[in-house]
Amino acid sequence: MAKKVAKSRAKAQKADETPMGPTGRPYHGFPIPEPLKSHGPARIIALCNQKGGVGKTTTSINLAAALAEYGRKVLAVDFDPQGALSAGLGIPTHDVPTIYDLLLDTKRDAHDAIVHSSVEGLDVMPANIDLSAAEVHLVNEVARETILARVLRQVAGSTTSS
Repeated sequence: MAKKVAKSRAKAQKADETPMGPTGRPYHGFPIPEPLKSHGPARIIALCNQKGGVGKTTTSINLAAALAEYGRKVLAVDFDPQGALSAGLGIPTHDVPTIYDLLLDTKRDAHDAIVHSSVEGLDVMPANIDLSAAEVHLVNEVARETILARVLRQVAGSTTSS
């Protein structure tokens, strides 16, 4: 019985040392990633939600910048006809190749549409209002759901970041 009481006290003491997070639960923190010696295969992170105004673009910009700050090479693909991700990172969206151009032109090199941002290690594939017409143009395309994957495969192993 004495051992159980001692264990219970040790747990309580340890719990007292753990700071509480904003939700009222114990906060254990996140370890800082170790610096990279080399880059491995690309990892694709997609943020999507049908509802507007839920913070998809803001989250994407901040996540991309945080990963770049930790030394990761990041390619943010703006897939919104409003081009808010591109605008949020100060990337021009007119008179430059965009994701729309890559979706429709299978011969175009995806590297041509990559624009370096002011954040080191963070590049952007911009979008603009033209993207809203992509659905109409691709409606009869066979395997149209794989077109974005084809575009991204072209740059998956690249080291385009500055």
